[in-house]
Formats: sequence, structure tokens, C-alpha cells
Amino acid sequence: MHKTRIFFFLAYTVNAFYLVLTFIFFYFLDNPLMNINENDYLSFHYAGLNVLEDLPNLYNSTLSPFPFRYLPLSAYFFTPFSILGLKIGYFIFQIFNFCLNLLLIYLIYKIIQIYQNLYNNHTFNYKLNNFRDLFDNAENESVLHQSAVFLIMLPQFMNFFLGQINLLVSVLILSSLFYFLKGGFRKELIGGFLLGLAISIRPTLILILPFVMVLNYNRTTKKIHFDLKKTFIRLAGPIILIMISGLYFMIFPQMLKDFIDVNLTGGYTYTIESAVEINPSFSLTRIILILFNLLNMDVNGFLIFILITLLILIPIFIIMFKNSNQSISLIDGYLVGILVMLIAYFDTWPHHLVVLMPFLIFFILFHKDFKLYNSVKYSYYLLATLAVGFWGIFYLTYEIFPFNLGGLILLMLVYFLLIIYYRNIPKQILR
Repeated sequence: MHKTRIFFFLAYTVNAFYLVLTFIFFYFLDNPLMNINENDYLSFHYAGLNVLEDLPNLYNSTLSPFPFRYLPLSAYFFTPFSILGLKIGYFIFQIFNFCLNLLLIYLIYKIIQIYQNLYNNHTFNYKLNNFRDLFDNAENESVLHQSAVFLIMLPQFMNFFLGQINLLVSVLILSSLFYFLKGGFRKELIGGFLLGLAISIRPTLILILPFVMVLNYNRTTKKIHFDLKKTFIRLAGPIILIMISGLYFMIFPQMLKDFIDVNLTGGYTYTIESAVEINPSFSLTRIILILFNLLNMDVNGFLIFILITLLILIPIFIIMFKNSNQSISLIDGYLVGILVMLIAYFDTWPHHLVVLMPFLIFFILFHKDFKLYNSVKYSYYLLATLAVGFWGIFYLTYEIFPFNLGGLILLMLVYFLLIIYYRNIPKQILR
């Protein structure tokens, strides 16, 4: 346990180093990799100003070096940082991100604690009566170890380096899961609004919604039970917040067109001299679109995205629905929804893995009885270390092989491991 504690504090120190290195590049170096004029944060900075000063042009990609891809409501979150100016706002924003990591570790602890109260399993016996137990009790060593891996993983560095918002998204979706697991009308409603806020910032997280429905299948009677009231309470927040953003699009139709252009057409790639589209994304949709481009075939990017989403989502949803109960599948449902998002959406980068990793941690900690448990655990480690490396290799080889297959292979491996788990789920979990 002593070594694991040292590893955890070392990991948090490294996380702080990621932040310091980011500041050095942003403020002091004119480096083509990242500088004050080449950073994803510029998208959020200008969105925070545009939502107050030039709302109809919120998604006009010609007014910012990077397009703003999120729902209109989310732009107001960035306004306080934007009005401080680019340099000060960026500094406060990144310090805020750094602090969110501690909150994420706390939320992981709380969800494990609630899970144990809901479901007793002989395969784990964590002693987490309070947060300090995470560091003091040897029974919790695996929780502390996985938390340290989360802090030290390379996608964390990329999230800081690019000025991204994945830590905020992670906090919102973990908080929503926390309230759903607590149960009760008020907590379920709060959980729904928190999930709705996460969707406002990352619209493709809408793929989590099928898994928060209270839908059960009794394998003995072969009957389906759907709790409409509880499902409506959970979905009320996302529906209301999406409808509010929809009002913006009704008032400003051009805003809707611009939103669709930056989110649902698969645009904003790079080109090389041969005019071949390239993009370091390791999503299945992006790789297929690049392949079609190499074959000089004109296809509808949105249609490809929808088809791949359905082909990936529907089989695993049906398998989970038929082979699990609601309290267990809710946690794994978040994992699957995010995983499908990363596989299917046009632009999946290593920093997006920050959103996925807490849920992989839950799977690793809760499903030690899975016969391929080690495969899931090593997939987690490989994603934490190699995804950024595959991204770097792509830039060295794209003129020969313009596909970032490494990250996709790891995501698909996790996807098929989850299918195997739910097809052979231990019978005691179904009781």
C-alpha cells in the first residue's frame, strides 16, 4: 500500500507537470505544435464572447481558428473566462481543469461506495467508509492504483496541452451517475440535468440516453418491464436543455446550418499535395470516409456516421438489455454509450479518452470475475499510454498510410470484450 500511495502522489505531481509544460508552450514558445495562436481553447474563448456579442455567428468557422462544436447553452460557461481576456482566461481555465481532477477522484470513490451498498459481490471487498480510507486501507489498493493511472495517463497531458474540456465533461457525467445511483425523485432529476449539461458541451453523449432508461427484461417470464415515470424523470433534464438550445436554432436558422456543417458533415480535415483528405481521428467513421476519399467516391458523411452508430450501438444494447439488471447495467451503460460515441463520431482524439477512462476503471474494479478480465485491464493501460503515440505516428506516416488504426483497434477490442462479458454474464449478477 505504501508504494501505491507514493505512485498516486507521483501521478498527481506528473499531472501538475503536464499543466506547467502546457503553460510554457502557450505563453513562451512559438511552436507549431501549440502556441497562443494554435490552441483548441481559442474555440471556447471566442464562443464565450460571441454568445454575448455576436450570437448568430456562434458557429461561423471563419471567425475562429477552430470551429465551436457544442450546443449554444454551453457557450455561456466559457463567458467568465473569455471576458478576462485570452491570457488570463486561459490560465484560470487550466487551473480550474487541474482542480477538477481531484473532484473526479472523489466522484470515483463515491460511486464505488454507492455501488457496494447496492450490490454485494464476493469478487471485491473495498473498505471505503470515508475518502481517507482510499489511502489508508490495503483493501483499497487497486482503487488507488487505477486512480493514479488515470491521473498520469498521456491523454491527460493532451487534454491540458490542447486546452480541451474533457475533465469538465467527465465531472458532469460522473455526477449524473452518482445522483442516478442515489435514487429518489429529486436526485434522479438532478442527475438528468447534469447529464443534460454534459450533452450540451459534448452533444454526441446523447448516446448515453438509451442506457439510462429503466428498462428490464425478465429472462424467466420473458417479459419486458419499462418504468415510464422513472425514465421520464431521468430524461427530463436532457430533453429540456436540448429544447432550449433548439430555440436558438429556431430563432437563428443560419446558426443551425453552421452547427450541422461543423458537427454532422465530417468536414474540417486537412489535405496533402495530392488533395487526399487526412485527419488523425481514430474513429471508424473517419477512417471509412478517408478510404472513400482515396477511392474518389463521393459519399454522405452524415449517413455513414448514422449507419456506423446504429451498427455499433444496437447489438450491444440488445445484449446488455437481455443479460443484465438495471442497477448493474446503468454503470456499464455509461461506459458503452461513451465507447460507441468514440468509435462512431467523426473526430475522436486521444484527449477524449479522459471521458471514457473512469468507466473503464469501474468495469475493472467491479467485474473481476470476468474470464477475460486481464484483457480489459491491459486495454485500459494501452489506451492510457499508446493512444497518443499512435496519434504521433500518424503524422509521420500519413502520406503513405493516412489511417490512424491503432486507437480504433484498442477501442474495438474493448467493445468486443464487453459483448463477450454480457453474453456470458455470471448468473448471480442476474438475480
